[in-house]
Amino acid sequence: MTFATRQRPLNQQGVRCIVMRGGTSKGIFFHEEDLPADAAERERVLLAVMGSPDPRQIDGLGGADNLTSKIVIIAKSKRPDADVDYTFGQVGIDLPYVSYSANCGNLSAAVGVFAIEEGLIDAIAPVTRIRIFNTNTQQLLVSYVPIDGQGMPAVEGDYAIAGVPGTSGEIRLDFSATKGASTGKLLPSGNVTDELYVPELGRSILVSFVDVAKATMYFHARDAGIRGTESPEEFTPEILNRFWAIRNAGAAYVGLSPESRLPHPVSVLEPTDYTNFMTKETVSKKEVSFVARRVGGPPPRLHKAFAATGAVCTAVAAVLPGTIVNQVAQQFSDGVVRIGHPTGVFPVRIAMGANGEIREASYSRTARRIMEGTAWVRSK
Repeated sequence: MTFATRQRPLNQQGVRCIVMRGGTSKGIFFHEEDLPADAAERERVLLAVMGSPDPRQIDGLGGADNLTSKIVIIAKSKRPDADVDYTFGQVGIDLPYVSYSANCGNLSAAVGVFAIEEGLIDAIAPVTRIRIFNTNTQQLLVSYVPIDGQGMPAVEGDYAIAGVPGTSGEIRLDFSATKGASTGKLLPSGNVTDELYVPELGRSILVSFVDVAKATMYFHARDAGIRGTESPEEFTPEILNRFWAIRNAGAAYVGLSPESRLPHPVSVLEPTDYTNFMTKETVSKKEVSFVARRVGGPPPRLHKAFAATGAVCTAVAAVLPGTIVNQVAQQFSDGVVRIGHPTGVFPVRIAMGANGEIREASYSRTARRIMEGTAWVRSK
């Protein structure tokens, strides 16, 4: 008996989905039309597909890690300036929530691949330009997907990214049009630096708020009581709670809700040698513009590989005179900002205009389809 002729489990609800890797993240992709229209029922289905809430997500497809507990919903766009609409959801692991407060820059790389492979847009060799409307931020980003000899997104290639084994076709994403994605302003507070009082620390620290692709806040590593080169296992619950306390104070300062998970807190340090968490090799201070550690949540967790939207924002912050990041950053002559994160270096190309507009904020990722099929969830 083949799988196609087996009796389906009538006491469960089937949902077609595709597992895709985008950059250093992995997510479950859905066509919007395959999900319930009712918001509450949709959230129930998405939580069930992922197996949340459960710290292991053992009864679903989630990987018990922030980088793999993600969903993406795609539809052909009705907007004249976009090809597809893209909604990103961060799914709670041990908490039952699906957050749509921000975009995921890593999974953004897989959106164009999905759109071509699912027939939502036609492939144009050698590179297909795809205009993506992100519903989370209500802004446009542009993806450039390489096409192979069979007219499909190129899986084989020579481009490598830190945190992903092997090489693949290079997908370039430009986020230059996403200024003020979360708050409507490049500098949410109106200043390049602010003195922020953090009750849990019992003192004030200097911070910078920047909003490109995703609102982020920056502070010196020493002000969070760390060296700044710590590996993930060194980020104790105490350190994570300290980062989240700074984040909570920052959110209140710029008027973002506690539920938004924004702004993400990032510590920065001048270029310094440190050990790559995955390869155990030394990352030289000559290779990086600065060293950064980024925490997401809730609950707070260190990002082992720098989130792509956070990388775009951080790279812009590095070239804005006077910000905390700019104060510690080494500037490279090629216009590329190289962020030193726990598992390597994340390069972002930044080009600013004479009057301060962002002409380019792009990075490259790889992406591919891993699995497609039906996820079965309980009907109640």
